[in-house]
Amino acid sequence: MKRLSFGLGSIMLLAVFAAYAGNNQAAATTQPGEAGAGAAANNNASHREATREAIRRSVVGDSSPLKVVKKRYESVDHEEIDQYVGSWIKLETYFGRKVEGTLKSVKGDILYVDEHLGQGSASYPINKKKLSRLKVLR
Repeated sequence: MKRLSFGLGSIMLLAVFAAYAGNNQAAATTQPGEAGAGAAANNNASHREATREAIRRSVVGDSSPLKVVKKRYESVDHEEIDQYVGSWIKLETYFGRKVEGTLKSVKGDILYVDEHLGQGSASYPINKKKLSRLKVLR
């Protein structure tokens, strides 16, 4: 048995089509004096353009463009790292080891970092006092 799934986009599209289906009858009754294929083609073209505009407005919303916030790695003091549990971090130890992953927890002076590997992940306990560089994705 198949399951039907209706998303918000399909519901909005159906609403737009239903709204303009009623306008089509009103347009046909308001222009009885116009005759010929040219008037009908012009009416269809304007109706299509109005439908495209309504779909664009419903999908995009207002004409104001959306702001895209670019995230970047910013240096963070070792004392503030407790605030960023769950965030992506990059760190480098005094011994030159580089680790990039998710900060899982902080217990005292120990950071627990989950490094994402090819088909899994590895969790490392790293001492805060042995870090030479610490950056958080913000």
